[in-house]
Amino acid sequence: MLELVGKAGPDRLECPQCAADREEKELGPLVLPAPTRRERVTALVFAPDDPWWEERVRHTGLYPVKDRAS
Repeated sequence: MLELVGKAGPDRLECPQCAADREEKELGPLVLPAPTRRERVTALVFAPDDPWWEERVRHTGLYPVKDRAS
């Protein structure tokens, strides 16, 4: 199991050791959870209370939900 063992930078989702472990174990890209429809609708009215909101939206474009199971 991978676990945060070091300090991750403010723009990183994982510490450098975790990134190296994931690459070594060939686990593929780290993918954030796709925003739900409810979250997307709420975000149109209120600023999301999620520091990774923009990244989650961006990841959804890069890794569509249908492709995440593979």
